[in-house]
Amino acid sequence: MKKMGFYVLLGVLVVLLSSCLSFDSFFPGASAPVDGKASMLVVEAGTREGSSTTMLFNSNATGWAPWVEDQEGALIPFRVFDSETRLDSLYWAENLASGTYTLKGFLHVYADYGMLPEGVVMAYEPFANRPWHVVQHFALDQPVTLTLKEGEMASFGRYFITSVWVEGAGGTRDTRWRVDPASVKIDGDRQDKKALRVIKGWATPTWLAWNTRNPEVAGDR
Repeated sequence: MKKMGFYVLLGVLVVLLSSCLSFDSFFPGASAPVDGKASMLVVEAGTREGSSTTMLFNSNATGWAPWVEDQEGALIPFRVFDSETRLDSLYWAENLASGTYTLKGFLHVYADYGMLPEGVVMAYEPFANRPWHVVQHFALDQPVTLTLKEGEMASFGRYFITSVWVEGAGGTRDTRWRVDPASVKIDGDRQDKKALRVIKGWATPTWLAWNTRNPEVAGDR
């Protein structure tokens, strides 16, 4: 009987542990705040067709990222999460210092196959400055500047990007994934805080720590 009880308890623990791991896997692996002054910036971006929106296409050979600079003109690296059903592509940068930050537009980074060394396995890493990367800069009509406070989460808003590759997956040129600049259109709403409202409901230990700095109320609209 004692042995049976042990196995029942063991089974419960395994289920609970598996549930926790599955729960954590639903959310991006952000780094915890390094101190009480650490801040975070987020941006939501996607594509839109009629009333439907979806995430941006980010792959090992072509991808988008926010073009954000700090007050010294340094480029701020962002990470991306495409698996939240209530958001399009979520970009975030954590553990930032307080100060002035400007969303100047969006970067499109693609692989030039003519510069790709043999045997290299590509990955989506738009801020890695690989020798085979080509960076295209697409500016907003009006840059968005905000002053990030100590211990704050803030959003640049939500944006939609329309674009066409010169060839895409069916192409044969080394620059098949280059975006045609004439095809690019970016619009959006700098006041949209949906990303922060969705994040507010994330309850992993790391995101609970960040959400103490999130001024929004949890929701998905």
